[in-house]
Amino acid sequence: MAHVMTVRGPVDPSELGPTMTHEHIFLDFRHAWSPSAEILDADAGTRPFETRLAGVSRWNQSAYRNNLVQSPKHDYALISEEVGEYVRAGGGAIVELTVIGLNPEPEALLQLSEDLDVHIVAGVGFYVGALHPPWVEVMNVPQLTDFLRTEVIDGMGGTSVRPGIIGEIGTSETLLDAEERVLRASARVAVETDTPINVHCHPPTLEVVQRILDILEEEGHPLDRTSLSHLDEITDLDYHRAILGRGPLVGFDSFGQDGYFEPTWKSKSDQAKLETMLALVEAGFEDQLLMSQDMHKKHYLLRYGGLGYNHVLARVIPRMKVTYGADDDLVQKLLVTNPARLLTRGSDPE
Repeated sequence: MAHVMTVRGPVDPSELGPTMTHEHIFLDFRHAWSPSAEILDADAGTRPFETRLAGVSRWNQSAYRNNLVQSPKHDYALISEEVGEYVRAGGGAIVELTVIGLNPEPEALLQLSEDLDVHIVAGVGFYVGALHPPWVEVMNVPQLTDFLRTEVIDGMGGTSVRPGIIGEIGTSETLLDAEERVLRASARVAVETDTPINVHCHPPTLEVVQRILDILEEEGHPLDRTSLSHLDEITDLDYHRAILGRGPLVGFDSFGQDGYFEPTWKSKSDQAKLETMLALVEAGFEDQLLMSQDMHKKHYLLRYGGLGYNHVLARVIPRMKVTYGADDDLVQKLLVTNPARLLTRGSDPE
């Protein structure tokens, strides 16, 4: 039976409602903490995160170690309130893409899904090569395929919680050998289990993203069952047309992230993202576009002055309608129809 696999089990695709297709709820990548010389704070590695640190964190996103963790043990009440704002804004489902390298918490996702009565689709796989555990680096494609198959069919990390998407599969600015092996294994399991794939893109050069799509195609995975994340950081319409012309879905999935990823790389404004996305709608690609916020640091939360999990629903969509004249049919496609089509599996591999 056609279904979407959520952390609570399979549901009819029509039950999802508005869906954010790239988010993180519980994660921990404090091992990526890297304060820079201009952050002169002796306690940056230990102090609790607080609102007064949010502005500095937009200047350097990795300046404060505790900005890089949302823990079910310590932050459950906070995260429940924050995700609750999304539910209260009309959100029906969240695709949560915390994978190995970012420390997934599948059982906490299940608890939150039950507590808030919101559909959560969990991702499975491996993040970028720099954060691979050592054992991934020595595994070949068949071994990685066996590992991911077990995770998809039996449950993630030894739990009974089953993923509904493979990803976000990490790729770097230059595709690493281990990342290519993971992509191939992911594609093989996706084909076997009728599961979609999400790929984290750096975002890379056009040549790198084309190579990612080539690898998936070589392993038999249909590109219309693939979403590519973070390409809203690119405003070159020719770049997007070249990718969308091959059939994948593209995520405009970092709305609300106003800050620096690196000292010389600032996130694009929401206005630039909206105008690029709507230009692609005009070019005929409205069936291949997705929206989300990629929440993954505390300074993005409402509690700390960020725009929160409800930003797309509460602010971006109204602006699309009022300022840019978007109609309800387009909003339905971007938030409901396209996500449901991507996530729907024709059968259960069990």
